[in-house]
Amino acid sequence: MSALLDSGVRQGAEVRCPGCIRFIPADAACPHCLCGAIPPERHGSARALVKSGVDRFALAARTAALEPAQVAVLEARYARQWGAVQRLAEDARRIEPLLIQRGFVRELEDSWALILPIEDAALEEMLAPFSPMPDSVEWLANKSPDPTLRLLGALACVHQGSGSRDARFAVSNQVLHGEGRVAVEAMLAMTRWRNGLDPRLSPEERERIRTLALGVLHVPELSARAAVAWTRASHEPTPANVTEALHRGLYGSDPDVRFECALCLRDEMEVSQALDSSDADLAAFARRVLSQWGSRRLLARLQKDGDAAFAKEVLRELPTPPPEGALEALLTVSLRTVGSLADELLSFAKRRPFREWGLEDQRRWARWARSVLSDLPAETALDFFSWAATPPRDDPEPPEEEESEAMWAFLEETVHAIDRGTTKDRTACFGESEFARFLHHSGVDEQRRLNDWACDMYSGEALLEALILFPSRARHLGLVPDISRTEKHPDPGHFGRLLMAIWEGPGQHLLVAPLSRVVRSWRSLTGSELFVEAVWRRFQSHPAERAALLTAFAAWRDRLWEHQCEVEPDALVRFQTWWRVDPEGLYRQTEQLLDRVPVEALPKRLRALWDAAEEVVGTRPRTASLSVSKGAMALRNGLESRDASARDVLDAELEHFESWLPAFEERVRATPSPQEESNIHRDFLDDTHNALRMMRERRERRREDEERERQRAIDRQVAESRRRDQERQLEAQRREAEALRARQAAEREQQETLSRVNAQRLLVTLQPRVALKDVDREVLFPESAFPTLVDYARMIKAMQQGADVMKLFETLGLTPATWAAQATAWGQVMVGRMDLGMRFGELLTAPWE
Repeated sequence: MSALLDSGVRQGAEVRCPGCIRFIPADAACPHCLCGAIPPERHGSARALVKSGVDRFALAARTAALEPAQVAVLEARYARQWGAVQRLAEDARRIEPLLIQRGFVRELEDSWALILPIEDAALEEMLAPFSPMPDSVEWLANKSPDPTLRLLGALACVHQGSGSRDARFAVSNQVLHGEGRVAVEAMLAMTRWRNGLDPRLSPEERERIRTLALGVLHVPELSARAAVAWTRASHEPTPANVTEALHRGLYGSDPDVRFECALCLRDEMEVSQALDSSDADLAAFARRVLSQWGSRRLLARLQKDGDAAFAKEVLRELPTPPPEGALEALLTVSLRTVGSLADELLSFAKRRPFREWGLEDQRRWARWARSVLSDLPAETALDFFSWAATPPRDDPEPPEEEESEAMWAFLEETVHAIDRGTTKDRTACFGESEFARFLHHSGVDEQRRLNDWACDMYSGEALLEALILFPSRARHLGLVPDISRTEKHPDPGHFGRLLMAIWEGPGQHLLVAPLSRVVRSWRSLTGSELFVEAVWRRFQSHPAERAALLTAFAAWRDRLWEHQCEVEPDALVRFQTWWRVDPEGLYRQTEQLLDRVPVEALPKRLRALWDAAEEVVGTRPRTASLSVSKGAMALRNGLESRDASARDVLDAELEHFESWLPAFEERVRATPSPQEESNIHRDFLDDTHNALRMMRERRERRREDEERERQRAIDRQVAESRRRDQERQLEAQRREAEALRARQAAEREQQETLSRVNAQRLLVTLQPRVALKDVDREVLFPESAFPTLVDYARMIKAMQQGADVMKLFETLGLTPATWAAQATAWGQVMVGRMDLGMRFGELLTAPWE
């Protein structure tokens, strides 16, 4: 009996027919192939005769006629080969519970029973590697020697959602071209939930699956699964019979079928029960599906006891826009999670602009930012702020007040995050193009922090680079319109105010060197005209900072010089303003001072040059000597002028130069040249002496000519006497006219003095007839003419009482330009501080005396 079972001959009361391998009643002829009755113990011998070509009608007789020894050999070989097939059948039995249908093991045995016996070598080749084989279904699907077993393994893998590309191709091929049980199983495997709600199917596969599903829809044990397969493969309206099958499966006893049907019917209650499943994959899939549906049950559960993994799954699958309650649940989990799910929440947030969220959701975001953002990495916090500050593309209108308040929460907490970040994080943050949006929205408080960051020796230069790049990045981000390059003096606006806010803060000396490097690197950057204008205005209003400004912004020196030439036509005044602070040194200023100088203006300019050289010679002797050499050549050229009066003046200047030069020459020779003068290879004193020698020789020749001319002049004295009398009369008339003009000028000066005294009186005595508050005396602009609010209000009231505006400006040391700048600064402060604006209105409406 054991040998018969091992040979797969007997199945219950039936035995396998050797001719057609079907199971038939024992001891009876086969009703299918009409083969005669053959004892089961000679099944292997009969199969050997069938394979050798014996006719099935003579098979019984031929089998009975075999010698016992032949029967023993043939039966032993068949049992041995069937034993090898049984190893395949054992693998198939392990796989079959993973499939929906049954009978695959029997089909495998039937297929092998149809070809056995064969040559041992051929069987070994077909089953190599023979034994043992790994138990892994994936291994069987990919490397099993039997094609049927590989197909069964592929079906099991696809059922489990873990099939390789080859396994999926094999199953897909069965869907398109297979028949019977295997095709139906492939159809069911490809549409299981583990392969997704909407499996990736070609149009041909979808049509074939619908056909197979409708073909087995009437089979009770397959009806619900077939309906699921039809629904997954179709985007068309569901027919009534398919819907009925789904509802039957939904209320059936198989939990897996119920889950599949609930997915197709979008039954939230049934699907949510899978959240507590012991199958982690099933629970995760249910979370994903419910997230895609925006399930309130899921969101409530997430908010109550969800962890980071739960929240991440929900974030990946939530639709856009998210359902009501989703944001509150996610932010609640974020607050109790290490790391606050920052990266995942950022990706979720960027699905829609901040201003498209409702006001209540914006408030939730703001509260979350207040609690979390400052503890996040600086770059992440900046990304969140950039998202909150970026308007929708189709909504360029400014945000409402409540929206702005929510956005400001992100800005303020981003400041804290950057401030707390490491130097590396802060530097990386400054390098982001989105940092321009942070700079665009920076107010007074943020500007104070910018000053602190700029003074940092490690990350400060990165911030300064970001600031210089700000105009171009702002235009690229659409924060500001393009600035016309043809505008002569553009308003620096927010760009210039930011630069000056960083500059004028504490630690100014720490910014000079890094600013010089950054500006030199980006000297040709588009938009620098705004910064140049801001630096120029600072240069004008703060003389004490001019040297530091020109050192820090040395790359813009020529453009600042152009501004200086525009506002000051007098070259001597420009020289006095610049020679001490010009980064290009005294000689450069000397060239510009003496360039095309009129002869009559030369003495004053030369005296200024000699004085400057006296100051410089102690630190840079060769530079001073070179400049003096240039001045000596200019004096020589002036003495060659044909203007006699100019020559007389220049003679006096020559005498002064002759007396001044020896002491200067001694200091040049005695002072060592510093490293900064390494490019000047000599002291140029010889050039100066050559110029002096030529001037002396020319002076002697001129004196000889003048003596001859004096002799000639004596002869002309008589004729000149009458002319001089006439000139004296004209001179008397001129003096009378000058006396009249002098009286008129005295009257005008008296009137101006009265106006000035009145202006000074108003600025000193004018006081409001209301009690002063602390905010009135709060010093906001310590270095300006109006350090406090009451000072600024007093100026306005003085103007309103008819005082001479220019005298008011003169009394305070103001110009129209500086007055406009300070008035603009007060206006900006009062916009940022409502209490200042309200108090200013009260002061203006109060009586003054």
